[in-house]
Amino acid sequence: CFYLYLRTFLVVVVSTQSTGAVFYLFTGELAPTSHRGMVLSLSSSSARVGSFIGPYMSLMYNVADRRVPLVVFAVLTALCGTAVWFQPDTTGRRIPETPKDVERYAGQKRYREIVENEG
Repeated sequence: CFYLYLRTFLVVVVSTQSTGAVFYLFTGELAPTSHRGMVLSLSSSSARVGSFIGPYMSLMYNVADRRVPLVVFAVLTALCGTAVWFQPDTTGRRIPETPKDVERYAGQKRYREIVENEG
């Protein structure tokens, strides 16, 4: 009985911590410098979804099989890990710092500069 609780606790803690680490480490590197704060706050907000789901997953023990909450957290962790696996390698490359740099590197011409009229 103790082993089951310990295993459940470790799986939930490890999956939650690894997902949070993936969000913070990779999101900050993918965002242009000028938008990094906003992107990190959005990723932090999405990481909090797991903390909202957590109490409801513990209630599922009474309704469904005990493996269901573990499978939910394991699938979410695997999806995040898979998404990170497909991120491009930026070793030795210049990372774009502005949205204009991002569109220049991507080859798109959708960026329009906003010029304020002073008169």
